[in-house]
Parts: sequence; structure tokens; C-alpha cells
Amino acid sequence: RRLWQASAAANPAHDYLAAKRLHAHALREHRGELLVPLLNTAGELVNLQRIGADGGKRFLFGGQVLGAFHLLGQVEPGRRLFVCEGWATGATLFEYYEGADAVACAMNAGNLRPVAQALRAKYGSLIELVIAGDDDRLSDGNPGRTAADAAALATGAMVVFPEWPAGAPLELSDFNDLHCWDAAHDR
Repeated sequence: RRLWQASAAANPAHDYLAAKRLHAHALREHRGELLVPLLNTAGELVNLQRIGADGGKRFLFGGQVLGAFHLLGQVEPGRRLFVCEGWATGATLFEYYEGADAVACAMNAGNLRPVAQALRAKYGSLIELVIAGDDDRLSDGNPGRTAADAAALATGAMVVFPEWPAGAPLELSDFNDLHCWDAAHDR
């Protein structure tokens, strides 16, 4: 909490934000690292993810990760709540995808299910839960797709994946990759 409170608003021109073509969305910055606050379902700050200019990501030692998430927007009854892996994917959904009223960023594939279950337990059928999965097409077993499908099945949620246009490289795996590729190709 001290680190979060002592940090300034993120520089909108931070290298990571520029590379991902995203706004800072109230992130903070400390010594050149973006700080992404992770919350529990009670809204308490339980950890920070630090993102370097090169995209390297680390959590604070000893902080909660399992079941914790970063929230973009506000959860409202009757509205959609997307759950995705990383912050860049979540910010992309929030900024550019119609119907992404709020997005919970689980930070990794292994945390999709715990976050989705925690949010379903808190909000029940008051929200339309949507898992926005990564499509790790080049990885054995496609862990992003596998984890997203499991989270959706466990919580009765819908699941969506990026729709790859013809010519899109196989290295692309998430909604931010697609957004950046589209922008670079004037699509």
C-alpha cells in the first residue's frame, strides 16, 4: 500500500503503453515500472504487478495473486463482466470492444478460474460473465484456450477468443496482439 500511495500517475508515453497502444487507465509508476493494483472481491489492495518498459512482469513478494485481479470499469448488475489474463488484454477489451463494460484481469491463465469463481460467488447471476481467453496456438496444449474453457465451464460463463484474420501471424495470441497487428496493418 505504501508503494502504491507513494507512486505518481503513470506516464502516458511509457514504453510499454506505447508498444501496446493503450492508455494508462489510472496505473501508477515507480522508478520506470508501471504498477498494476490487484484487488480481492472485497476491493482491498492485495498486491501489485510491476511492468517494466521491456514488458517484464513481476508481482510483489508475499502478496496475494490467486483469486486477485485488476479491475477496469465498474461491475454493475445486468452488465457484462469480462475476465481475461493480462492487463494489456484487459485494457484492450475495455477500450476497444463493445460490451466490455468492466474487465477483471486475472494476470495469468492459472488464475482465470479462481478469479471467475470468486466473481461468480460475489455477483451470482446479477452479471453476465464472459471469459476472454488467450489463444496460445504455438504452445503445446494451448494453455490459454484450455484455461479459458475450464473457467467458463466452472462458472457457467460465455467464452470468447480473438478471431484471427487471414495473414495474421501464428505468434499472435491475445486480444492486444490482434489490436496491435490490426493497427499496424490499417485494418
